[in-house]
Parts: sequence; C-alpha cells; structure tokens
Amino acid sequence: MTGAGPARIEALHALLLVRGGETVAEALAKRTQLGQLSSADRSLMTQIVYGVLRNQRYLDAWMAPFVRGELEPVVREILRMGLFQLGFLDRVPAYAIVDAAVEQTKNVSPRATGMVNAILRRAPHKKPQNLPLAVEFSHPDWLVQRWQDRFGNDTTRRILTVNNEIPPVSVRVNTLRTSRDRVVDELIGEGIHAQRSQYVPEAIRISGSFWLEDVPAFQKGFITVQDESSMLATWVLDPHRGENIIDLTAGLGGKTGHILERTQGQISLSAVDVSLARLNLLKQNMARLGFAGQVTLKDADARHFAREHSHEFDRVLLDAPCSNLGVLRRRSDARWKKQEEDLKAHQKVQIELLEAAIRLARPEGVIVYSTCSTEPEETFHVLENILSHHTNIHLEKVSPYLPSPAFEDFIVENNLLLRPGDLGMDGFFIARLRT
Repeated sequence: MTGAGPARIEALHALLLVRGGETVAEALAKRTQLGQLSSADRSLMTQIVYGVLRNQRYLDAWMAPFVRGELEPVVREILRMGLFQLGFLDRVPAYAIVDAAVEQTKNVSPRATGMVNAILRRAPHKKPQNLPLAVEFSHPDWLVQRWQDRFGNDTTRRILTVNNEIPPVSVRVNTLRTSRDRVVDELIGEGIHAQRSQYVPEAIRISGSFWLEDVPAFQKGFITVQDESSMLATWVLDPHRGENIIDLTAGLGGKTGHILERTQGQISLSAVDVSLARLNLLKQNMARLGFAGQVTLKDADARHFAREHSHEFDRVLLDAPCSNLGVLRRRSDARWKKQEEDLKAHQKVQIELLEAAIRLARPEGVIVYSTCSTEPEETFHVLENILSHHTNIHLEKVSPYLPSPAFEDFIVENNLLLRPGDLGMDGFFIARLRT
C-alpha cells in the first residue's frame, strides 16, 4: 500500500494478524520487524492497534448507522482505524486521517473507497449515544454481566474504564547492576516520564512516546518490563540464597529474572515451559540481565516434569496460564477470544499444574500460586479444590511478604486479590502455600 503512511499500513497488517489468531504482542512484533519503522511510527502503530482493539464494539456501533450491507473484513478494519483516530487521537488533522483511510481502501478494495470516504466525513458529527455498558466500553456482554453481578454497576464501570485506558509501562530495576534513582534520572534524561512506584521498591512507572528496545537502560539490562502486581509474586515467594527453586510455566522469564535479582544469583534455579521458543527468549533475557548460564531450562509440560522430580525444590513458583481477564488493559485482544465456559477449562489445567507444584516441593517447602485473573474459578475455587484433597497443605497469609502496608486492604482469605486498577496495577491474584 502507498499513501497511507507506514504506521497505518503496519497497523492494518497487525490487526489482520490478530483477527487470524495471533496475539497482539506477536502481531506487533512481527510487523515492527518487517516494517522498518521509525520510533515515532512504531509508537503510532501500537497506539492505533491497541486503540482499535480496546474500543472495537464502540467503533462498530459508531459506524453502524452509515453502513449498508456487509463490509469486507479489511474495509471494516480501515474504518475502525479511521474512527479511532478521529474520536480518540488529536495529533493528526481529521482531513489527513480520512485521506489516509481512502488511500488504504483504494489498494485493498477500490469499490469501497467512496463509502469509506463518506462514512469518515459524516460519522464525527453523529457519535453514538445511550449505549449499553458492554458496547460503550467494548467488552463482551457475558463478562460485563458477570462483573455487574459480583461488583455492582459502579465498580464494574471503574474496571471497564481502566481496561480501556492506556496503561503506564511498569519496569523492574535490576538492582544488582544499578539503582532505581539512577534509572529514573536516565529515563528522564531520555525525555521519558518516569515515576517511582509507591508500593514496590524496585518498580518504576513510565509513560510517553517511546520504544522500549531503543531505551539504553533496557539495552544495558538495567530494567525489565513487568507490572508491579506481577512483581509481588516473587516477593511472596521470598527466595533465599542457597535454595533450589523452580519457576513453572516460566514464559519469557519475568519472574525468573526477579528471583535471580532478589538472591544475587546465588541459588539453583530451574525454569520450565512447554514452549522451546519461549525458553530461548527467556535465555536471551537472562543474558541481557547478566545471568547467562545461571538457569537450568526445561522444555517440558510441568505436569510431566513433576513425575520425575518429586520433592526436589525448596520453593516452587507457579504463575498459571489463565484467561488474562485481569490484564485486559494490556492484552486488549484477549477480551474477544474468551468465553465464560473457558474458565472451567482453565481451572482444570490450573488444578493439575498446582498438583504438579505440590509434588515438586520438598517437605516444609513453599509454593506460590498466582494468576493474572481475578475470576473465582481460576483463583479461590482452585485453592478450595487443592486444600480439600491435600490435608497436609496449608494456606499462609501473604501479607508478611508484601513490600507495602497498602496491600493489606486487598487481602482476601489470606490471599492478595487486586482488581484491575487497584493501586494503579493490573488485576492479579497471589496465594502462598506450604507443604
């Protein structure tokens, strides 16, 4: 395509990849690599993609009165992109947004060019009014109804609002290599707004227009992207030097690196994940942080791995795969990929993985179970199942291990339960068990 600008061209490609099943993170990474974009264009592309996904139902309701007949999927995406920019961004003049959308349409569906032009010129004067809550905030009906039943309308509206905001990027400072104050000063010097977390001593919240991989502090291994709520899992694990520790379903190693930083690398640490590709990225991340060769990588299903390594570990961290319903402000595509019945399927796997964690733990060992979901099926119900079948397993209160007294207001039945937006953090659940 030509004439639309590289950011909009790559945004459209990325959205089509998401519709094809890729995660938004995967789609953006792929198009960034292929597109050879400047830092400013990468920022705009990311803003458009996340904005369309966060506001999809609202954008569709906005265009609906002007549409006649079925729209081609690619044309619908172009209209969504245009309406998002017209309704939510102010950095580009309206005429330029319309012209860019028309140019894109010429290249993919010439017959729809006139319609796209007409809709984007007329729609700004007639925004939708009195929409249902789920449409206004672009969430699935079942999820909004579920939260209204649990939390009431006011709290549900607050959560929906948080989910549609652009969140700050939270980073964890590698305190073995530098100090938080030094990183804050360096980020501010790069023109990035940086603020020390009030709640987690190694955390910084940053915002503004930047591309993280271009930031020197990231390149030097001084910082790792991780939400503060996720950092708390390692605090609750409370790893000690000299211990044998395992990070199950380790992913890209956010918590793996945190464990090493907290113990100065003076532990025996294993990371297990079913994806060899993720483990390879974890390995790269550990090298960037200065921990090359200090993690034993296990390409395996944790449930199978546990059968061969019973009672070998002092501490087990299980950040279980889940629905991601606590982090929809960051994973805005997830809201369109989940159904309520999926929660039971997640629960089954979570119980099996927690059973594996118990098998791996030594007597008097510690197990931390966490999820980036706050739904009962994936949190309290999982614990209830485990505790009813293992009378030797005890639930411990997480409060003594958390870095701020502010978290005491979010302790539920000895566990930490942060709903989206609480203390400015992602939704998260953390439980601590002892064998």
